[in-house]
Amino acid sequence: MYQLLDDPPSIIDSAGDRSLREQLIDSGRTCWLDVGCGGNFEKGFFAIDVFPEALISQDHRSQYGRVDILSVSPDEIAKLGKFDLVRMQHVLEHMTWEEGAVALTTCVKLLKPDGLILITVPDLAVHVQRYLRSEYRGSGFAGWANHRIPSAAPDSCYFSIFAHSMPYEPHKWCYDQEGLLYRLKTLGLFHDIIVLRKDSSLASIPFTHNRPDEDLCVLARVAKTSYSEDS
Repeated sequence: MYQLLDDPPSIIDSAGDRSLREQLIDSGRTCWLDVGCGGNFEKGFFAIDVFPEALISQDHRSQYGRVDILSVSPDEIAKLGKFDLVRMQHVLEHMTWEEGAVALTTCVKLLKPDGLILITVPDLAVHVQRYLRSEYRGSGFAGWANHRIPSAAPDSCYFSIFAHSMPYEPHKWCYDQEGLLYRLKTLGLFHDIIVLRKDSSLASIPFTHNRPDEDLCVLARVAKTSYSEDS
């Protein structure tokens, strides 16, 4: 049911030694959208989030738009235009299951025909293993978790930080590989779905993985049946 495709999307060459970013640039597909950018303004991306433009530094205002992907209007979608790549990097876990469906459906409307979506989330399987092996204190995750819990807290507290995050940016869902593939497949909006391992030649930091020790990263292409010029 969750079988990955045997051959990668035609836009990429998984047998080569060039990253996804390099292959997109080489093929002239350089119109990229970063959904839920937070404070990250990576070169080459136009970024959207819910922060007022006044809070964005002058250096980045030209590449930023205040747009809520969960309530974006048709006019806002038209103004944003169509993109070769939409990236959601550590965004989907901050949405409920139902909100995730809304966001992904909207992403389709922002993609060109055969456009790609790149989704990165913290991997539930990684955190389960850290909990079972009592490995949190030796991981980079601990420094972030210690903003909310003491360093001496039991591992169950660290796992809860993963599951719930910080009060101002709560996690609302957890994904492992099976769950994320299920999310995409049941929507019926994407095909050619592949999982990008951090050691894949396609992977690069921070373009695909920005927290490589915990990231689950999936690349998919918009399905032709879900796309229309009026979408």
